[in-house]
Amino acid sequence: MNKMHFRKCLSALAFSLFFSNLYSQQIEWQQVLGGVHSEYLYDVKSTPDYGFLLAGSSFSEDSGNKSEKGQGDLDYFLWKMDESGKLEWQKVFGGSGSDYLYSVGMTSEGGYILGGSSDSPVSGDKTEAGFGNMDFWVIKINPEGKEEWQLTLGGIGNDQLQSIQQTPDGGFIIGGSSDSSPIKDEKGKTIGNKSEETRGSFDYWIIKLSASGELEWEKTYGGMFADEIKNILIIEDGYLVGGTSNSMVSSDKTAENLGMGDFWLIKLNQNGEEQWQKTYGGEADETLANIIPTEKGFLLAGSSNSKTSESKKSDSTNGTDFWVIEIDEEGNHIWDNSYDFGQWDVLVSATKSTENTYLLGGYASTETLNRKTDNKGINDYIALKINYKGEMLWSKTIGGKDTDQLKGLTQTRDGGYVLAGNSDSKKSDDKDQASIGGNDFWVVKLGEKGKTDEARQLIEIYPNPTSQYTNIVISESYTKASVEVFDMVGRKLQSKDLPYRTTPIDLQGYTPGVYIFKINIDDQIQDVKVIKKGSK
Repeated sequence: MNKMHFRKCLSALAFSLFFSNLYSQQIEWQQVLGGVHSEYLYDVKSTPDYGFLLAGSSFSEDSGNKSEKGQGDLDYFLWKMDESGKLEWQKVFGGSGSDYLYSVGMTSEGGYILGGSSDSPVSGDKTEAGFGNMDFWVIKINPEGKEEWQLTLGGIGNDQLQSIQQTPDGGFIIGGSSDSSPIKDEKGKTIGNKSEETRGSFDYWIIKLSASGELEWEKTYGGMFADEIKNILIIEDGYLVGGTSNSMVSSDKTAENLGMGDFWLIKLNQNGEEQWQKTYGGEADETLANIIPTEKGFLLAGSSNSKTSESKKSDSTNGTDFWVIEIDEEGNHIWDNSYDFGQWDVLVSATKSTENTYLLGGYASTETLNRKTDNKGINDYIALKINYKGEMLWSKTIGGKDTDQLKGLTQTRDGGYVLAGNSDSKKSDDKDQASIGGNDFWVVKLGEKGKTDEARQLIEIYPNPTSQYTNIVISESYTKASVEVFDMVGRKLQSKDLPYRTTPIDLQGYTPGVYIFKINIDDQIQDVKVIKKGSK
Protein backbone atom coordinates (compact mmCIF):
# COMPACT_ATOMS: atom_id res chain seq x y z
CA MET A 1 0.00 0.00 0.00
CA ASN A 2 1.54 3.38 -0.96
CA LYS A 3 1.64 6.33 1.44
CA MET A 4 -1.04 8.32 -0.40
CA HIS A 5 -3.49 5.40 -0.32
CA PHE A 6 -2.70 4.80 3.36
CA ARG A 7 -3.45 8.46 4.21
CA LYS A 8 -6.76 8.29 2.30
CA CYS A 9 -7.75 5.17 4.27
CA LEU A 10 -6.91 6.90 7.57
CA SER A 11 -8.91 9.98 6.55
CA ALA A 12 -11.91 7.86 5.56
CA LEU A 13 -11.73 5.96 8.87
CA ALA A 14 -11.49 9.20 10.87
CA PHE A 15 -14.48 10.67 9.02
CA SER A 16 -16.45 7.46 9.58
CA LEU A 17 -15.73 7.52 13.31
CA PHE A 18 -16.59 11.22 13.54
CA PHE A 19 -19.84 10.74 11.62
CA SER A 20 -20.80 7.72 13.74
CA ASN A 21 -20.06 9.60 16.98
CA LEU A 22 -21.91 12.69 15.78
CA TYR A 23 -25.10 10.72 15.32
CA SER A 24 -24.63 8.24 18.17
CA GLN A 25 -27.64 7.61 20.37
CA GLN A 26 -28.09 7.48 24.12
CA ILE A 27 -30.90 6.07 26.25
CA GLU A 28 -32.79 9.02 27.75
CA TRP A 29 -35.21 6.89 29.78
CA GLN A 30 -36.88 3.49 29.81
CA GLN A 31 -39.99 1.90 31.33
CA VAL A 32 -41.22 -1.63 32.07
CA LEU A 33 -45.01 -1.93 31.97
CA GLY A 34 -47.22 -4.84 32.91
CA GLY A 35 -48.80 -7.06 35.52
CA VAL A 36 -47.78 -10.32 37.18
CA HIS A 37 -48.60 -12.46 34.14
CA SER A 38 -47.83 -11.43 30.54
CA GLU A 39 -48.33 -8.46 28.23
CA TYR A 40 -47.72 -8.49 24.46
CA LEU A 41 -47.09 -5.21 22.64
CA TYR A 42 -47.93 -4.95 18.92
CA ASP A 43 -48.00 -1.23 18.00
CA VAL A 44 -46.75 2.19 19.13
CA LYS A 45 -47.74 5.63 17.81
CA SER A 46 -46.42 9.09 18.63
CA THR A 47 -49.06 11.66 19.56
CA PRO A 48 -49.22 15.42 18.85
CA ASP A 49 -48.60 16.27 22.52
CA TYR A 50 -45.01 14.89 22.35
CA GLY A 51 -46.17 11.66 24.01
CA PHE A 52 -47.13 8.31 22.56
CA LEU A 53 -49.60 5.44 22.75
CA LEU A 54 -48.71 1.77 23.31
CA ALA A 55 -51.12 -0.87 22.06
CA GLY A 56 -51.19 -4.59 22.70
CA SER A 57 -52.82 -7.30 24.78
CA SER A 58 -52.65 -8.25 28.45
CA PHE A 59 -53.17 -11.52 30.32
CA SER A 60 -52.71 -9.91 33.76
CA GLU A 61 -55.23 -8.81 36.34
CA ASP A 62 -54.71 -5.47 38.10
CA SER A 63 -51.17 -5.89 39.43
CA GLY A 64 -47.72 -4.42 38.89
CA ASN A 65 -48.36 -1.06 37.24
CA LYS A 66 -51.51 -2.30 35.50
CA SER A 67 -54.45 -0.73 37.33
CA GLU A 68 -57.43 -2.05 35.33
CA LYS A 69 -58.90 -5.53 35.75
CA GLY A 70 -58.94 -8.01 32.87
CA GLN A 71 -62.14 -9.23 31.24
CA GLY A 72 -61.17 -12.70 30.08
CA ASP A 73 -58.17 -14.42 28.56
CA LEU A 74 -56.22 -11.73 26.64
CA ASP A 75 -57.65 -8.19 26.47
CA TYR A 76 -56.89 -5.07 24.47
CA PHE A 77 -54.43 -3.04 26.57
CA LEU A 78 -53.65 0.66 25.92
CA TRP A 79 -51.09 2.77 27.72
CA LYS A 80 -50.94 6.54 27.02
CA MET A 81 -47.69 8.14 28.18
CA ASP A 82 -46.23 11.62 28.12
CA GLU A 83 -42.86 12.55 26.62
CA SER A 84 -40.97 11.59 29.80
CA GLY A 85 -42.53 8.11 29.99
CA LYS A 86 -45.04 8.91 32.74
CA LEU A 87 -48.50 7.36 32.60
CA GLU A 88 -51.39 9.62 31.57
CA TRP A 89 -54.06 6.92 31.31
CA GLN A 90 -54.48 3.23 30.58
CA LYS A 91 -57.48 1.30 29.27
CA VAL A 92 -58.52 -2.34 28.96
CA PHE A 93 -61.19 -3.59 26.52
CA GLY A 94 -62.12 -7.24 26.24
CA GLY A 95 -64.60 -10.08 26.34
CA SER A 96 -64.43 -13.51 27.91
CA GLY A 97 -62.20 -14.93 25.15
CA SER A 98 -58.94 -13.79 23.54
CA ASP A 99 -58.65 -10.25 22.16
CA TYR A 100 -55.48 -9.21 20.29
CA LEU A 101 -54.95 -5.48 19.69
CA TYR A 102 -52.64 -5.33 16.66
CA SER A 103 -53.01 -1.78 15.32
CA VAL A 104 -53.90 1.72 16.55
CA GLY A 105 -54.30 4.98 14.66
CA MET A 106 -55.09 8.59 15.49
CA THR A 107 -58.34 10.23 14.40
CA SER A 108 -58.77 13.80 13.22
CA GLU A 109 -60.49 14.93 16.44
CA GLY A 110 -57.62 13.70 18.61
CA GLY A 111 -59.07 10.31 19.51
CA TYR A 112 -57.98 6.84 18.43
CA ILE A 113 -59.15 3.91 16.33
CA LEU A 114 -58.26 0.43 17.62
CA GLY A 115 -58.10 -2.66 15.44
CA GLY A 116 -57.41 -6.28 16.27
CA SER A 117 -58.86 -9.77 16.31
CA SER A 118 -61.18 -11.43 18.80
CA ASP A 119 -62.87 -14.76 19.46
CA SER A 120 -64.91 -13.37 22.39
CA PRO A 121 -68.70 -13.77 22.41
CA VAL A 122 -70.93 -10.97 23.72
CA SER A 123 -69.39 -10.40 27.15
CA GLY A 124 -67.46 -7.78 29.07
CA ASP A 125 -66.88 -4.86 26.69
CA LYS A 126 -67.76 -6.91 23.58
CA THR A 127 -71.26 -5.96 22.47
CA GLU A 128 -71.49 -7.90 19.19
CA ALA A 129 -71.29 -11.65 18.62
CA GLY A 130 -68.59 -13.08 16.39
CA PHE A 131 -69.12 -14.99 13.17
CA GLY A 132 -66.32 -17.57 13.12
CA ASN A 133 -63.14 -18.51 14.96
CA MET A 134 -61.47 -15.06 14.98
CA ASP A 135 -63.00 -11.81 13.73
CA PHE A 136 -61.83 -8.25 13.24
CA TRP A 137 -62.79 -6.16 16.30
CA VAL A 138 -62.72 -2.37 15.82
CA ILE A 139 -63.23 0.17 18.63
CA LYS A 140 -63.29 3.96 18.28
CA ILE A 141 -62.37 5.91 21.43
CA ASN A 142 -62.26 9.60 22.27
CA PRO A 143 -59.10 11.45 23.41
CA GLU A 144 -59.70 10.34 27.02
CA GLY A 145 -59.92 6.66 26.05
CA LYS A 146 -63.71 6.34 26.34
CA GLU A 147 -65.48 4.15 23.78
CA GLU A 148 -67.61 5.85 21.11
CA TRP A 149 -68.54 2.79 19.02
CA GLN A 150 -67.36 -0.70 18.16
CA LEU A 151 -67.78 -3.13 15.28
CA THR A 152 -67.19 -6.84 14.67
CA LEU A 153 -66.29 -7.87 11.10
CA GLY A 154 -65.62 -11.36 9.81
CA GLY A 155 -66.75 -14.60 8.25
CA ILE A 156 -67.09 -18.20 9.29
CA GLY A 157 -63.31 -18.86 9.48
CA ASN A 158 -60.31 -16.93 10.79
CA ASP A 159 -59.91 -13.19 10.17
CA GLN A 160 -56.70 -11.54 11.41
CA LEU A 161 -56.57 -7.72 11.33
CA GLN A 162 -53.11 -6.18 10.87
CA SER A 163 -53.60 -2.51 9.96
CA ILE A 164 -56.17 0.24 10.63
CA GLN A 165 -55.99 3.99 9.99
CA GLN A 166 -58.20 6.96 9.21
CA THR A 167 -58.67 8.01 5.58
CA PRO A 168 -58.82 11.63 4.30
CA ASP A 169 -62.63 11.46 4.06
CA GLY A 170 -62.89 10.72 7.80
CA GLY A 171 -63.53 7.01 7.30
CA PHE A 172 -61.19 4.10 7.94
CA ILE A 173 -59.21 1.59 5.87
CA ILE A 174 -58.60 -1.84 7.38
CA GLY A 175 -56.27 -4.56 6.16
CA GLY A 176 -55.91 -8.12 7.32
CA SER A 177 -55.85 -11.75 6.29
CA SER A 178 -58.82 -14.07 6.00
CA ASP A 179 -59.59 -17.71 5.19
CA SER A 180 -63.37 -17.12 5.47
CA SER A 181 -65.88 -17.75 2.71
CA PRO A 182 -69.48 -16.50 2.68
CA ILE A 183 -71.87 -19.03 4.21
CA LYS A 184 -75.63 -18.68 4.54
CA ASP A 185 -77.71 -19.77 7.52
CA GLU A 186 -80.89 -21.84 7.32
CA LYS A 187 -82.85 -18.71 6.41
CA GLY A 188 -80.53 -17.89 3.50
CA LYS A 189 -78.84 -14.95 5.25
CA THR A 190 -75.06 -14.55 4.81
CA ILE A 191 -73.12 -15.11 8.02
CA GLY A 192 -70.77 -12.19 8.61
CA ASN A 193 -69.43 -9.51 6.25
CA LYS A 194 -67.31 -11.52 3.82
CA SER A 195 -68.87 -11.45 0.34
CA GLU A 196 -66.17 -13.28 -1.67
CA GLU A 197 -64.90 -16.87 -1.60
CA THR A 198 -61.47 -17.62 -0.19
CA ARG A 199 -58.84 -18.17 -2.88
CA GLY A 200 -56.51 -20.42 -0.92
CA SER A 201 -55.22 -20.60 2.64
CA PHE A 202 -55.22 -16.94 3.73
CA ASP A 203 -56.07 -14.02 1.43
CA TYR A 204 -55.69 -10.25 1.65
CA TRP A 205 -58.95 -8.79 3.00
CA ILE A 206 -59.39 -5.01 2.74
CA ILE A 207 -62.35 -3.12 4.24
CA LYS A 208 -63.38 0.53 3.90
CA LEU A 209 -65.58 2.01 6.66
CA SER A 210 -67.35 5.36 6.85
CA ALA A 211 -66.59 7.81 9.66
CA SER A 212 -69.42 6.29 11.72
CA GLY A 213 -68.26 2.71 11.15
CA GLU A 214 -70.62 1.72 8.32
CA LEU A 215 -69.24 -0.80 5.79
CA GLU A 216 -68.67 0.95 2.42
CA TRP A 217 -66.83 -1.81 0.54
CA GLU A 218 -64.68 -4.89 1.11
CA LYS A 219 -62.34 -6.72 -1.27
CA THR A 220 -60.53 -10.06 -1.28
CA TYR A 221 -57.25 -10.68 -3.15
CA GLY A 222 -55.30 -13.91 -3.08
CA GLY A 223 -53.73 -16.92 -4.78
CA MET A 224 -53.95 -20.63 -4.08
CA PHE A 225 -51.67 -20.65 -1.01
CA ALA A 226 -51.03 -18.17 1.86
CA ASP A 227 -51.19 -14.39 1.32
CA GLU A 228 -50.96 -12.26 4.46
CA ILE A 229 -51.32 -8.46 4.63
CA LYS A 230 -48.84 -6.55 6.76
CA ASN A 231 -49.37 -2.88 5.89
CA ILE A 232 -51.55 -0.42 3.92
CA LEU A 233 -50.24 2.96 2.79
CA ILE A 234 -52.80 5.64 1.92
CA ILE A 235 -51.74 7.52 -1.22
CA GLU A 236 -53.33 10.37 -3.16
CA ASP A 237 -55.32 8.22 -5.59
CA GLY A 238 -55.92 5.09 -3.53
CA TYR A 239 -53.97 2.56 -1.49
CA LEU A 240 -50.81 0.47 -1.59
CA VAL A 241 -51.49 -2.88 0.03
CA GLY A 242 -48.45 -4.95 0.96
CA GLY A 243 -47.70 -8.25 2.59
CA THR A 244 -46.11 -11.62 2.12
CA SER A 245 -47.19 -14.26 -0.38
CA ASN A 246 -46.13 -17.82 -1.20
CA SER A 247 -48.84 -18.27 -3.85
CA MET A 248 -47.90 -19.03 -7.42
CA VAL A 249 -49.78 -17.34 -10.27
CA SER A 250 -53.41 -18.26 -9.55
CA SER A 251 -56.77 -16.56 -8.88
CA ASP A 252 -56.00 -12.84 -8.25
CA LYS A 253 -52.23 -13.45 -8.10
CA THR A 254 -50.89 -12.48 -11.53
CA ALA A 255 -47.37 -11.44 -10.43
CA GLU A 256 -44.75 -14.16 -10.69
CA ASN A 257 -43.81 -16.15 -7.58
CA LEU A 258 -40.05 -15.65 -7.06
CA GLY A 259 -39.26 -17.94 -4.14
CA MET A 260 -40.71 -19.55 -1.05
CA GLY A 261 -42.27 -16.25 0.06
CA ASP A 262 -42.15 -12.78 -1.53
CA PHE A 263 -43.20 -9.22 -0.86
CA TRP A 264 -46.54 -8.88 -2.70
CA LEU A 265 -47.66 -5.32 -3.44
CA ILE A 266 -51.06 -4.34 -4.92
CA LYS A 267 -52.00 -0.81 -6.00
CA LEU A 268 -55.74 -0.15 -5.46
CA ASN A 269 -57.87 2.84 -6.42
CA GLN A 270 -60.14 4.54 -3.89
CA ASN A 271 -62.86 1.94 -4.50
CA GLY A 272 -60.55 -0.98 -3.83
CA GLU A 273 -60.13 -1.98 -7.49
CA GLU A 274 -56.71 -3.26 -8.58
CA GLN A 275 -54.49 -1.01 -10.70
CA TRP A 276 -51.33 -3.14 -10.73
CA GLN A 277 -49.43 -5.70 -8.65
CA LYS A 278 -45.77 -6.69 -8.22
CA THR A 279 -43.67 -9.24 -6.32
CA TYR A 280 -40.17 -8.66 -4.91
CA GLY A 281 -37.67 -11.15 -3.52
CA GLY A 282 -35.29 -13.99 -4.20
CA GLU A 283 -35.32 -17.78 -4.12
CA ALA A 284 -35.96 -18.08 -0.36
CA ASP A 285 -38.19 -16.13 2.07
CA GLU A 286 -39.05 -12.43 2.24
CA THR A 287 -41.41 -11.00 4.89
CA LEU A 288 -42.72 -7.43 4.52
CA ALA A 289 -43.16 -5.15 7.55
CA ASN A 290 -43.82 -1.58 6.30
CA ILE A 291 -44.42 0.63 3.26
CA ILE A 292 -43.08 4.20 3.50
CA PRO A 293 -43.43 7.07 0.98
CA THR A 294 -40.18 8.47 -0.46
CA GLU A 295 -39.38 11.37 -2.78
CA LYS A 296 -39.15 9.01 -5.77
CA GLY A 297 -41.78 6.43 -4.81
CA PHE A 298 -41.96 4.00 -1.91
CA LEU A 299 -39.70 2.12 0.48
CA LEU A 300 -40.58 -1.51 1.24
CA ALA A 301 -39.00 -2.70 4.49
CA GLY A 302 -38.84 -6.25 5.79
CA SER A 303 -36.64 -9.31 6.20
CA SER A 304 -34.97 -11.68 3.73
CA ASN A 305 -32.76 -14.77 3.63
CA SER A 306 -32.46 -14.88 -0.18
CA LYS A 307 -29.38 -14.47 -2.35
CA THR A 308 -29.30 -11.94 -5.18
CA SER A 309 -31.97 -12.05 -7.90
CA GLU A 310 -33.50 -9.79 -10.54
CA SER A 311 -35.47 -7.84 -7.91
CA LYS A 312 -32.96 -8.32 -5.08
CA LYS A 313 -29.48 -7.00 -5.81
CA SER A 314 -28.05 -7.41 -2.29
CA ASP A 315 -27.12 -10.74 -0.72
CA SER A 316 -28.46 -11.89 2.64
CA THR A 317 -25.68 -13.34 4.77
CA ASN A 318 -25.58 -15.53 7.86
CA GLY A 319 -29.31 -16.35 7.88
CA THR A 320 -32.02 -13.70 7.76
CA ASP A 321 -31.20 -9.98 7.38
CA PHE A 322 -33.07 -6.69 7.31
CA TRP A 323 -33.95 -5.90 3.68
CA VAL A 324 -35.23 -2.65 2.18
CA ILE A 325 -36.05 -1.86 -1.41
CA GLU A 326 -37.01 1.49 -2.95
CA ILE A 327 -39.42 1.39 -5.91
CA ASP A 328 -40.83 4.14 -8.11
CA GLU A 329 -44.53 5.03 -8.30
CA GLU A 330 -45.12 2.27 -10.85
CA GLY A 331 -43.45 -0.37 -8.70
CA ASN A 332 -40.11 -0.53 -10.54
CA HIS A 333 -36.91 -1.30 -8.64
CA ILE A 334 -34.61 1.68 -7.85
CA TRP A 335 -32.22 0.21 -5.24
CA ASP A 336 -32.17 -2.30 -2.40
CA ASN A 337 -29.87 -3.12 0.49
CA SER A 338 -29.45 -5.75 3.22
CA TYR A 339 -28.27 -5.17 6.81
CA ASP A 340 -26.72 -7.98 8.88
CA PHE A 341 -26.52 -7.99 12.70
CA GLY A 342 -26.73 -11.65 13.75
CA GLN A 343 -27.80 -15.08 12.62
CA TRP A 344 -31.50 -14.14 12.53
CA ASP A 345 -32.40 -10.49 12.02
CA VAL A 346 -36.13 -9.69 11.88
CA LEU A 347 -37.23 -6.20 10.76
CA VAL A 348 -40.62 -5.38 12.27
CA SER A 349 -41.05 -1.62 11.86
CA ALA A 350 -39.82 1.33 9.82
CA THR A 351 -40.62 5.02 9.69
CA LYS A 352 -39.58 8.08 7.73
CA SER A 353 -37.36 10.33 9.81
CA THR A 354 -36.14 13.88 9.33
CA GLU A 355 -33.92 15.11 6.48
CA ASN A 356 -34.92 12.35 4.03
CA THR A 357 -33.71 9.51 6.26
CA TYR A 358 -35.39 6.36 7.53
CA LEU A 359 -35.39 4.55 10.86
CA LEU A 360 -35.56 0.75 10.75
CA GLY A 361 -36.21 -1.41 13.79
CA GLY A 362 -36.33 -5.07 14.68
CA TYR A 363 -34.53 -7.67 16.71
CA ALA A 364 -31.56 -9.98 16.26
CA SER A 365 -30.51 -13.29 17.76
CA THR A 366 -27.11 -13.74 19.42
CA GLU A 367 -25.93 -16.57 17.17
CA THR A 368 -23.40 -14.58 15.14
CA LEU A 369 -21.18 -17.18 13.44
CA ASN A 370 -18.01 -16.01 15.21
CA ARG A 371 -18.57 -12.36 14.32
CA LYS A 372 -17.99 -9.85 17.10
CA THR A 373 -21.19 -7.93 17.89
CA ASP A 374 -22.61 -6.04 20.85
CA ASN A 375 -25.59 -8.37 21.24
CA LYS A 376 -26.47 -8.97 24.88
CA GLY A 377 -29.09 -11.72 25.23
CA ILE A 378 -31.17 -14.24 23.30
CA ASN A 379 -32.75 -11.44 21.24
CA ASP A 380 -32.03 -7.71 21.35
CA TYR A 381 -33.65 -4.56 20.04
CA ILE A 382 -31.95 -3.24 16.89
CA ALA A 383 -32.39 0.35 15.65
CA LEU A 384 -30.81 1.42 12.37
CA LYS A 385 -30.87 4.76 10.58
CA ILE A 386 -30.22 4.98 6.83
CA ASN A 387 -30.12 7.80 4.29
CA TYR A 388 -32.11 8.06 1.06
CA LYS A 389 -29.58 5.84 -0.76
CA GLY A 390 -29.72 3.06 1.84
CA GLU A 391 -26.37 3.90 3.41
CA MET A 392 -26.18 3.24 7.15
CA LEU A 393 -25.80 6.36 9.32
CA TRP A 394 -25.83 4.59 12.69
CA SER A 395 -27.10 1.50 14.44
CA LYS A 396 -27.87 0.71 18.07
CA THR A 397 -28.29 -2.61 19.87
CA ILE A 398 -30.24 -2.57 23.15
CA GLY A 399 -31.05 -5.51 25.37
CA GLY A 400 -30.86 -7.47 28.60
CA LYS A 401 -29.64 -11.00 29.21
CA ASP A 402 -32.78 -12.79 27.97
CA THR A 403 -35.36 -12.22 25.22
CA ASP A 404 -36.11 -8.66 24.05
CA GLN A 405 -38.15 -8.38 20.86
CA LEU A 406 -38.87 -4.98 19.34
CA LYS A 407 -42.41 -4.62 17.96
CA GLY A 408 -42.66 -0.97 17.00
CA LEU A 409 -40.82 2.33 16.81
CA THR A 410 -41.71 5.93 16.21
CA GLN A 411 -40.06 9.32 16.02
CA THR A 412 -41.25 11.75 18.67
CA ARG A 413 -41.95 15.42 18.11
CA ASP A 414 -38.75 16.40 19.92
CA GLY A 415 -36.65 14.50 17.34
CA GLY A 416 -35.97 11.45 19.49
CA TYR A 417 -37.07 7.86 18.98
CA VAL A 418 -39.21 5.52 21.02
CA LEU A 419 -38.53 1.78 20.72
CA ALA A 420 -41.19 -0.49 22.21
CA GLY A 421 -41.57 -4.23 22.39
CA ASN A 422 -41.66 -7.23 24.67
CA SER A 423 -39.10 -8.33 27.24
CA ASP A 424 -38.65 -11.09 29.83
CA SER A 425 -35.11 -9.97 30.74
CA LYS A 426 -34.10 -9.35 34.32
CA LYS A 427 -32.24 -6.17 35.26
CA SER A 428 -29.09 -6.56 33.17
CA ASP A 429 -26.98 -4.81 30.53
CA ASP A 430 -29.11 -1.94 29.09
CA LYS A 431 -32.24 -2.90 31.03
CA ASP A 432 -32.37 -1.07 34.35
CA GLN A 433 -35.59 -2.68 35.63
CA ALA A 434 -36.57 -6.32 35.99
CA SER A 435 -39.68 -7.69 34.28
CA ILE A 436 -42.80 -7.54 36.46
CA GLY A 437 -44.36 -10.73 35.08
CA GLY A 438 -43.49 -13.35 32.52
CA ASN A 439 -43.38 -10.87 29.65
CA ASP A 440 -43.84 -7.08 29.75
CA PHE A 441 -43.88 -4.02 27.54
CA TRP A 442 -40.36 -2.53 27.47
CA VAL A 443 -40.13 1.05 26.22
CA VAL A 444 -36.84 2.83 25.51
CA LYS A 445 -36.44 6.49 24.50
CA LEU A 446 -33.35 7.32 22.43
CA GLY A 447 -31.95 10.76 21.72
CA GLU A 448 -28.99 12.09 19.77
CA LYS A 449 -26.13 13.34 21.94
CA GLY A 450 -25.77 17.08 21.82
CA LYS A 451 -29.11 17.57 20.06
CA THR A 452 -31.22 20.38 21.51
CA ASP A 453 -35.00 20.48 21.37
CA GLU A 454 -36.64 23.08 19.19
CA ALA A 455 -38.28 25.94 21.04
CA ARG A 456 -41.89 25.16 21.93
CA GLN A 457 -44.82 27.40 22.60
CA LEU A 458 -46.16 27.21 26.16
CA ILE A 459 -49.63 26.32 24.81
CA GLU A 460 -50.53 24.42 21.65
CA ILE A 461 -54.05 23.59 20.43
CA TYR A 462 -54.37 20.45 18.31
CA PRO A 463 -56.25 20.04 16.05
CA ASN A 464 -57.22 23.61 15.21
CA PRO A 465 -59.55 23.93 13.31
CA THR A 466 -61.52 20.97 14.68
CA SER A 467 -64.91 19.38 14.04
CA GLN A 468 -65.44 18.19 17.63
CA TYR A 469 -62.51 17.51 19.97
CA THR A 470 -59.38 19.57 20.33
CA ASN A 471 -56.45 19.11 22.70
CA ILE A 472 -54.79 21.71 24.92
CA VAL A 473 -51.08 20.84 25.06
CA ILE A 474 -48.98 22.56 27.77
CA SER A 475 -45.27 22.22 27.04
CA GLU A 476 -43.93 22.94 30.57
CA SER A 477 -44.57 21.52 34.02
CA TYR A 478 -47.06 23.47 36.15
CA THR A 479 -48.88 23.33 39.48
CA LYS A 480 -52.46 24.18 38.44
CA ALA A 481 -54.20 25.00 35.17
CA SER A 482 -57.73 25.48 33.87
CA VAL A 483 -59.61 26.67 30.77
CA GLU A 484 -62.78 28.67 30.15
CA VAL A 485 -64.44 28.56 26.73
CA PHE A 486 -66.26 31.65 25.42
CA ASP A 487 -68.12 32.40 22.22
CA MET A 488 -67.47 35.62 20.26
CA VAL A 489 -70.13 37.60 22.18
CA GLY A 490 -68.47 36.77 25.51
CA ARG A 491 -70.77 34.05 26.84
CA LYS A 492 -68.95 31.41 28.92
CA LEU A 493 -69.85 27.99 27.55
CA GLN A 494 -67.76 25.69 29.74
CA SER A 495 -64.87 25.55 32.19
CA LYS A 496 -62.53 22.66 32.92
CA ASP A 497 -59.47 21.89 34.99
CA LEU A 498 -56.37 20.82 33.05
CA PRO A 499 -54.85 18.06 35.20
CA TYR A 500 -52.58 16.70 32.46
CA ARG A 501 -50.08 18.20 30.06
CA THR A 502 -52.61 17.23 27.37
CA THR A 503 -56.35 17.59 27.98
CA PRO A 504 -59.13 17.14 25.37
CA ILE A 505 -61.92 19.73 25.08
CA ASP A 506 -65.25 18.64 23.58
CA LEU A 507 -66.93 21.20 21.30
CA GLN A 508 -69.77 18.88 20.26
CA GLY A 509 -73.07 20.74 19.99
CA TYR A 510 -71.42 24.10 19.34
CA THR A 511 -72.21 25.86 16.07
CA PRO A 512 -69.33 26.30 13.59
CA GLY A 513 -67.35 29.45 14.25
CA VAL A 514 -64.58 30.99 16.36
CA TYR A 515 -64.29 30.39 20.12
CA ILE A 516 -61.96 31.84 22.72
CA PHE A 517 -60.10 29.54 25.10
CA LYS A 518 -59.01 31.52 28.19
CA ILE A 519 -56.27 29.33 29.64
CA ASN A 520 -54.93 29.95 33.16
CA ILE A 521 -51.59 28.31 33.99
CA ASP A 522 -50.33 29.11 37.50
CA ASP A 523 -52.13 32.49 37.32
CA GLN A 524 -50.71 33.31 33.87
CA ILE A 525 -53.66 33.83 31.52
CA GLN A 526 -53.49 33.42 27.76
CA ASP A 527 -56.32 33.69 25.19
CA VAL A 528 -56.29 31.37 22.16
CA LYS A 529 -58.70 31.41 19.20
CA VAL A 530 -60.08 28.00 18.20
CA ILE A 531 -62.11 27.37 15.04
CA LYS A 532 -65.00 24.88 15.13
CA LYS A 533 -65.62 23.43 11.65
CA GLY A 534 -68.92 22.16 10.35
CA SER A 535 -69.43 18.38 10.23
CA LYS A 536 -68.72 16.59 6.97
